[in-house]
Amino acid sequence: MNEHTDDERYAVALLRPLAGEPTGPARMDVARAMAEGRRRRRTRWWASATAIVALTATTAAGGTLAVAALDRPAPAPRTVATPAPSVTAAAPPARPRDCRVTRLPTDGVKKALVTGGDPSGRWHVGRTYPTRGDMSYPLVVWRDGKLAATVEIGGSDQELADINSHGVAVGSSFVPESRPYVYADGKATQLKGGEGAASAINERGVIVGSLGPALEGMPARWTSRTAQPQQLPVPAGTQAGAAIDIDETGTVLGTVEAKGKEGTGYLWFADGSSRKMPLPDVDGTKADMFWPAAIRDGWVVGSSVIDSAGSRSFKTFRYRIATGRYERLPDDSGRAEKVAANGWVLGTASLPVITSEGGVATVLPQYPKAAENPNYLVSSFSDDGLIAAGYVIGDDVQNQPLLWRCR
Repeated sequence: MNEHTDDERYAVALLRPLAGEPTGPARMDVARAMAEGRRRRRTRWWASATAIVALTATTAAGGTLAVAALDRPAPAPRTVATPAPSVTAAAPPARPRDCRVTRLPTDGVKKALVTGGDPSGRWHVGRTYPTRGDMSYPLVVWRDGKLAATVEIGGSDQELADINSHGVAVGSSFVPESRPYVYADGKATQLKGGEGAASAINERGVIVGSLGPALEGMPARWTSRTAQPQQLPVPAGTQAGAAIDIDETGTVLGTVEAKGKEGTGYLWFADGSSRKMPLPDVDGTKADMFWPAAIRDGWVVGSSVIDSAGSRSFKTFRYRIATGRYERLPDDSGRAEKVAANGWVLGTASLPVITSEGGVATVLPQYPKAAENPNYLVSSFSDDGLIAAGYVIGDDVQNQPLLWRCR
């Protein structure tokens, strides 16, 4: 796999929705780029289009990752003639099968994104691109593959980043600075705490994100949609940070950034303790940073970062909190974006890829009506590893919101 090409593809995918959009504040005018920014907002590279373009000269996250049947013993000899002993092969590793892709409905709107989903795979959130020339984006909620609601949030650059199986979603809007929001019972309400962003919500309704302006905020948690925020503890010398995801045990995943350095992975636990994630080894070299992408049921996925001789390389890893051990994913796993409760990983290469037991990679089908030169980005993965959602961008920049179902 060509590393340079994959990273170019990823950067183009992030930037392509900008084409043809109205001018506005110097922020990413695309939910995916916003999600990436809020998720890794302390890693600096997301802060401008120039920084993302610079990424195309480096190595892709999943570009060069290093990537069985048992016979039943023969029966013991007997004094009477018997048929030849049967030989039974062990069952192959579990993996998704018969995957199909469909476009999520948008009530006639041609350009839309999927920006998040719940653990059951039934609920998804996104935003549409209206024809009027402003930066206000109607948000949408899908349930069971059908359009369930249109969400109006004031301001601009609106986004719903996550939703739980109760249909409660969280996100952000610029009014004029970024403010965190929660959507529930048909109504969007601003979370308490002032400037900040909401990144994720778990099944218990605990919300995580950050407080303060972009690139200067600190990780935060709201214990409910009506609660005051709690700033999460950070190590001495931290100048910025963000909480990007939370699992059902209350473990929060995020990044912290020391002065003069980029962000790296950090964990906060329900018992009040916290710790920096260790840095993985990559072919005998300790990574400079680890950029986490998602957490689920004690699994964390993300990318190691190594800087050398003016270049930056990435490798994709899965990390088990209970053991403190990293597992490097195979080359064809792509850039890890989500992890299921069963440990399966959803990533993006030229197409979305599910990596299941034994490192088996299942490439999800392409959308047959995609425009030329498609780029896929994913943002939702069900706990059973059988439902994924995201979108495809083609040369026509008419983003298609997609749902993949496997069995």
